[in-house]
Amino acid sequence: MQLRNRYYTYPVIDIGNDFYVNSSFETDADYVLDGYNIRLSLHAKLVNPGLEKMLNDGDIEFVHHIECPQTCFRKSFATKQEEMILTIKDDEINGTVQVCGFLLAKKSLVKYENSLFTEDYRGFKFDIDKGCVLAVGNQINIVMDKMKDDLSNSSSIFMISRNLDPNATEMNIDMMQNKIIINLPDETYGIYDSMSTYYDVQPVMHSMLIIPALQFVLYELKQDREQLYNYSDYKWFRGLKKSFERIDMKLDQECLENIEPLAISQKLIGAPINNAMLHLVRGDGYED
Repeated sequence: MQLRNRYYTYPVIDIGNDFYVNSSFETDADYVLDGYNIRLSLHAKLVNPGLEKMLNDGDIEFVHHIECPQTCFRKSFATKQEEMILTIKDDEINGTVQVCGFLLAKKSLVKYENSLFTEDYRGFKFDIDKGCVLAVGNQINIVMDKMKDDLSNSSSIFMISRNLDPNATEMNIDMMQNKIIINLPDETYGIYDSMSTYYDVQPVMHSMLIIPALQFVLYELKQDREQLYNYSDYKWFRGLKKSFERIDMKLDQECLENIEPLAISQKLIGAPINNAMLHLVRGDGYED
């Protein structure tokens, strides 16, 4: 959500409003990658003795609203603590995530007053309904940089391109570039290009394109496991090594000798086949 200037019929701590003196409300957010999840750290700092007491008494609460326009993720999380840690599945949010902080009435407040009202409001009392805003914090836009390690993001170590050979009828894989190139026949690429921006379709795309490509790459590495130095300078190989580490495996000769490429491919991607099947059953996600 985008924070916009609003007019309130009662005092609110907000930038641009002068309802209070010597009072402030600030919020912040940051994140770290935690395996296949995102760990968000949410922060709130309230300066106003009267509101601080109401917070401790359970009359009001901090609420952090988290929204991801790209995935349509939209949830609010309430707490009375200044610090809050959330773990969200990384397939629920991607790209820019908007985090907005508020101070809300946890219950209806009758004849609310505050000793730090400005002179214009001093002595007035206000009835405030449950859920109404008492303070507005900051809007934090976080850009989720999952590209380096997220193999299920086709823009990480893969690049899907159009095969320039007009006679091509099958997908082929090129490993000898910085990214793994998935070449699609002209008509197939056209279909992919028109559907690739629809988030709900991505598990189907991953099952049809990324998993077979990754399976092919792992099979080739398995066959060539004694000469892995041939690939060490490629960006995709370094990214693949990091992804192996995330599942407590090491991409080396011994590991490749014993792996089953199809099983490992699904594990590295996050097993999207079940989600793909659910999408096909529902029939949602793509409309003309």
